[in-house]
Amino acid sequence: MTSKRFAILSALACAALAATASHVSAACPAADPAAVSGAVQGMFSAMAVRDLKAARGYLAPDFYIYDGGMRFDADGIFGLIGAQQQAGAVYTWKVTEPKVHFACDTAWITYVNTGGVAKAGQDTPLTWLESGVLKYEAGHWAIVFMHSTRVPAPSPVK
Repeated sequence: MTSKRFAILSALACAALAATASHVSAACPAADPAAVSGAVQGMFSAMAVRDLKAARGYLAPDFYIYDGGMRFDADGIFGLIGAQQQAGAVYTWKVTEPKVHFACDTAWITYVNTGGVAKAGQDTPLTWLESGVLKYEAGHWAIVFMHSTRVPAPSPVK
């Protein structure tokens, strides 16, 4: 192989490697835990005021959640919460103690959701242990999957 041909092939190989490296780094967003927990909190805040368009903006198209021993898609969970809100329930949700892990354009989060529900003047504080998987799409973190387990109320002291 001539040195000129070797130089051209080497240059092409380096260009291909550089293109691949820049593509990989562009596909992996900065590991920003606040952006991930903010996406989850943003979805909850939008649901609390029944802004389903805004809430959907935080979800991936194939989103689903396991809650209360059932699987719901976005329409299902929005319908369930919306029916309770129409009946007078006012929900509050707050992401606390978030732990976020990253693998390039995928993040998973575990957190304690503190809040509750108020209905007919009765406030019931509630806590859930929750987790989620998010995918970085179109410049933001989108929730693909969530799992929610309600923490039982403390037993009355006897």
